Amino acid sequence: MLDQLMNFLADYGVVVVFVGILIESSGLPVPGESLLVAAGVLASQGRLGFLEVFLAAWAGGVLGDNVGYVIGYRYGRGFVYRWGMKMGLSRQQIARMEQRFLDRGPPIVLIARFILILRQLCGFIAGTTRMPWLKFSFYNVLGAALWTGAYSGGAYLLGTAVERYLSAGRWVFGAVALVFVIASATTILGFIREARRDGEDAGDAEPPTR
Repeated sequence: MLDQLMNFLADYGVVVVFVGILIESSGLPVPGESLLVAAGVLASQGRLGFLEVFLAAWAGGVLGDNVGYVIGYRYGRGFVYRWGMKMGLSRQQIARMEQRFLDRGPPIVLIARFILILRQLCGFIAGTTRMPWLKFSFYNVLGAALWTGAYSGGAYLLGTAVERYLSAGRWVFGAVALVFVIASATTILGFIREARRDGEDAGDAEPPTR
């Protein structure tokens, strides 16, 4: 699967990275991180330009979050609640997340891209809470740059090592993949558990007021 993804990226270029991350950041479940890592490895091989990969991913992330912001701002909580329920979050849980945005909005926007689910909902919730667009844009641009640099840059720097480990045998790749899956699952489950606990604490409270 990894080889197929990398060959697809090599054939169609950074446009795939831009579109994939744009769609994911707009709220749809697309494997943006996998695309970015694969593109970073290809850049380390000279099959893609690293600067082009970085700019495509950064632009896709920034624009995608702005799409979510506009939708949340224009269509409000009803749309976000319906979408959040499809991802396993209740109205109370999302309301609690909104309150966090009101209390600590900028830091959340800055780190949201590193957390699955929150990455998809960040723009929506920033819009529903009426976070000022200039403030949202500043931290969104900075957060997208940090996330893109971390994943594409890490894959670029470790590209040769990744290839060497893969050539050592499938069991090595399987072990690395298992560690990655466990780490990702732990992070995701921890976030969901915290969100659910916050929802229970919030009870049946009305959405937060500004």
